[in-house]
Amino acid sequence: MPEPRAFPGAASGALAPVADKVDKAKEQALAGSLKIDLEVAKVILVQLGKLRARAAELVRDCTDLDTPLQFGDNWVGRIMSERLRLVAVDRDGGVTHVLTAFHQVLDDLEATVRFAAGLYETSDERAADDLRRAVRQFGVTVVEEPS
Repeated sequence: MPEPRAFPGAASGALAPVADKVDKAKEQALAGSLKIDLEVAKVILVQLGKLRARAAELVRDCTDLDTPLQFGDNWVGRIMSERLRLVAVDRDGGVTHVLTAFHQVLDDLEATVRFAAGLYETSDERAADDLRRAVRQFGVTVVEEPS
């Protein structure tokens, strides 16, 4: 029986084949060989939007994990503190890395659904709307230029 791996490594390993499958589906959607019903796509996009928002929130919260833990002022405490911090934020497999990769897979999956449903033209419009909403939080009004 193989030795169990720590959470981040196991999650990262499990995420890689999913990311590969999403990439292949995205290529098919871009080539036009993968189609999805528009109404089904809208339902999927709502759910993906919720997942993406939660994943983004978790990635933002990961900054709190990059804090040394206080297990005592001795070599054992310092080693334990650093080891746990690395499990959380290590670039080569920490929780932060895995959550960021998961968020990217969700982004790719959303793009795949949009391409497959023929909604890719609206991506730029959606990005512009997101930008307008973001700057409004700072009291900036966006003036539209005539087309």
